[in-house]
Amino acid sequence: MPKIPDKSEIARTLAAAHRNFEPSISRIIHVVADREFDTAEPVKLLEVNPDTSESGILPIMFGADPPQIPFPSVVIEVTEGEYEAIRAGSLHLPDGWSLGDTLYPAVA
Repeated sequence: MPKIPDKSEIARTLAAAHRNFEPSISRIIHVVADREFDTAEPVKLLEVNPDTSESGILPIMFGADPPQIPFPSVVIEVTEGEYEAIRAGSLHLPDGWSLGDTLYPAVA
């Protein structure tokens, strides 16, 4: 039976693909949930894109695409200002979700 990659690996794979597809993305952050260990919990990415319009937190869900992407995924695209508001606590992610590792630009 093949090994299923962990969600952090899948998040990095998705971040690289999204960055290649949308070069205006300035930052991608892995969003983690209280139930991250649950295989039904999607891989979540917050993408900061200066070319998007300010619209708040609107998660967009995608299905799994085995074998490369064995988990469903969610993308939340925000402006730089919205990202700063999330960091400041004035704009909130869904309950139980929080900012995790920065995947792009890669942290040294």
